[in-house]
Amino acid sequence: MTDEKWKWKEELTRARLSQADVGMFLNLSESQMSHLVSKMVRGKGLTATAQDQERWKRALEYIHFSQNKQLKELAIKS
Repeated sequence: MTDEKWKWKEELTRARLSQADVGMFLNLSESQMSHLVSKMVRGKGLTATAQDQERWKRALEYIHFSQNKQLKELAIKS
């Protein structure tokens, strides 16, 4: 697994999300989400269409939103 793929998995874990969760948020099937991740992570976005780039931006925003939500919940519990 490449470093980029590990980073992707790590970001998902911090947000307590799965790749399928992000795909559902984007209204993509598991196959479509896997293909998007391959294009953007392994392929570094070089073959990405404008739609791919927009979906990826929304995916990252959703992950960061979820990570912030997790941090706030931890702060409340402390």
